[in-house]
Amino acid sequence: MLNDNITKNDYYLRLCIVVFTAIFPFICLFLVGYESSISNYWNTPIQPFFILVNAASSHHLITVKGWRVSSALLVLLTAFSVEKYGMIHNTFAILFFIACAISLFKANRFKFFFWIYLGSLLILPFSILYAEIVAIVTMCSFHLAVLYKAYSIYKQRDLNQSQHQV
Repeated sequence: MLNDNITKNDYYLRLCIVVFTAIFPFICLFLVGYESSISNYWNTPIQPFFILVNAASSHHLITVKGWRVSSALLVLLTAFSVEKYGMIHNTFAILFFIACAISLFKANRFKFFFWIYLGSLLILPFSILYAEIVAIVTMCSFHLAVLYKAYSIYKQRDLNQSQHQV
């Protein structure tokens, strides 16, 4: 779960990061066309956005309890381009998706996201890209739900404190 002291500005920053991360694969498809995996967009003109989205996502994940390993793996897979370090990149990518599955499984809330995430494996034999898109959108949906819950708790506490001060 997020830090209980999430502020309004922090909430909106994280919300933007998670939403942009969720729509990024669709932006890739629209701007560049179909590639065999998300990582292959590294070799396209949108490479800077690929790096930016992964860096922003890592920033968000490092602050979420139970997601620090995923954050580190995302930084590592981004640091090693699929073009020059294919085996290392792909290893970190696989470990990233496994770490995310473990984090979703261990989460105390919103367990159904784990099952949807796991369901993305059914798409894998047909398209790595589409399986990754389902997994990424599922993770982002989970994080949106967690963000909403954390901010709701923060707002309720803030409301309770202001009522006690009156």
